Amino acid sequence: MIREKRCLRIGPIVLWSLWLCSLVVPARGAQGKEDSELQRVLTQMDVVRKSFHSFTAQFTQKKYTAILKEFDTADTGTFYYSRAKDGSALLRQEATSPGRKILTVRGGEAIFYQPDIQQAQIADLGRYKNLAEFLALGIGQSPAKLQENFDISYQGNGSIDGATCSILLLKPKAATIATRFSSVTLWLKKSNGLPVQNKLLEPNGDYVLLTFFDEKLNVKISDATFEQKLPRGVDIQRIQ
Repeated sequence: MIREKRCLRIGPIVLWSLWLCSLVVPARGAQGKEDSELQRVLTQMDVVRKSFHSFTAQFTQKKYTAILKEFDTADTGTFYYSRAKDGSALLRQEATSPGRKILTVRGGEAIFYQPDIQQAQIADLGRYKNLAEFLALGIGQSPAKLQENFDISYQGNGSIDGATCSILLLKPKAATIATRFSSVTLWLKKSNGLPVQNKLLEPNGDYVLLTFFDEKLNVKISDATFEQKLPRGVDIQRIQ
């Protein structure tokens, strides 16, 4: 029998993910050259959106703690993002090192499973059912939608692993979100408009840094990728 218990706590990946939900906004464009560059980047993102079906990549994710002035051990693994036939987002973030951690989002439910310790947390996302859209921020999404959710500004160019990138700063306007994350910075490849790095900054100076590499666009992903069938004996916490 799978053992279940009710709990109001939630695992780290799921928690910071939930904080990204329900963002509401209009954005103000910068002026002059910055405004022109911002529009260029948004136009490139819209081109990607029009033909978008799926995205896969390898990833590293690490947390910086400001008071300690150091990063924790980075998780590495594979990231999958797609859309169901009804247009809802599907996501799987599977860390394989230093330990296995699997987050899936599908059909309004998030499951965070740690096989090494046989524990899982399940959250009914309710009105936050579009959570995966925010976890995959900037990937195949409508720029107009982003501008409804964030105040967006162009921050110049940068380089990630040798790739020239445009940098966008997104500030949530919803107070409930801004108290958790003061901004999200996106590095988008100039060559294809896809994000290769996201920085999620908290008001206390802590931040999560998520970096993609070996990214692939519009490859076929099996529906089973986004399913998690928990084995017998798993300790389950249900999040309310």
